[in-house]
Amino acid sequence: MTGGFSVSPTLRVKGQPVRYPTSDYLTRCFCGQCGAFVYNHDSDLNCDNIASGVVGKAQGIVEFKEHIFVDDTKDGGLSSWVSGTAWSGHTEQSEKMQPSSKPRRKNNAAGTADPNEVLKCHCQCRGVQFNITHPNEASSNVSSPAPDVLAPYHFQSSQNSPDSAWWLRANGTKYLAGTCACNSCRLSAGYDIQAWAFVPEANIQQLNGEKLDYGMGTLKRYSHSKRAYREFCGTCGATVFWHSDERPGVVDVSVGLLDAEEGAKADNWLEWTTDRVSFEECANNKSLISKLSKGLKDWAAE
Repeated sequence: MTGGFSVSPTLRVKGQPVRYPTSDYLTRCFCGQCGAFVYNHDSDLNCDNIASGVVGKAQGIVEFKEHIFVDDTKDGGLSSWVSGTAWSGHTEQSEKMQPSSKPRRKNNAAGTADPNEVLKCHCQCRGVQFNITHPNEASSNVSSPAPDVLAPYHFQSSQNSPDSAWWLRANGTKYLAGTCACNSCRLSAGYDIQAWAFVPEANIQQLNGEKLDYGMGTLKRYSHSKRAYREFCGTCGATVFWHSDERPGVVDVSVGLLDAEEGAKADNWLEWTTDRVSFEECANNKSLISKLSKGLKDWAAE
């Protein structure tokens, strides 16, 4: 879980959020225009669990305490990077995990060269489904300026040239992945931390093998600026893509959709950048992002 807190008995909500039942007792409520996850309603406990990312000025008000359902990640997920109590399942209804039992090792090995292998990706309701292929010759046939996670305020940076194929890692066998704390991602997803994988459009395919279509399935688009676009699932609210006219050919894919056998971090496909959190200087919850930034560096040093 990326962040939330409970309010009982219920919230007073302005507007009509889209409601998606995630279980017999839990309903996800999100904005139908931008896809932001706002809260879950728990009918068993008659309370609402608010997504911390939609809270303004969270610093000093929202404090991160614990990870839940860590077993579902297979590899520790964010608990590898953000310190806190970790539960295998729901809080105090499952086994409390010791730090030594949370897989933290970084996979520095090159990815597989099997050209026929694909990484299946989907949202919770599976209204959005697609595959990612391994890097190939087409992966470097695009030009794109580096993102903030590599070069802060990259439009003014001379550290990364547009043609450096920065999105390819491990000798061209993996894709770059990173975390973002910008206010746009926070408010569009509802989370303080958004994880992105940077994948060329040429390596994203529909299930029938055809090229990426931003209108496929239940995708909905939200344009938060004239030249930047976000896609999310209109049924379950999952964050899916970010892309822009200024960075054509390379798409930010929400890592939560990747169904990698090895775990949530998809280490056989992705190489995580650990030098910084994208837009960490603008973080709404600076104490949480400071924990993440330190945890990423510690993880890289292990």
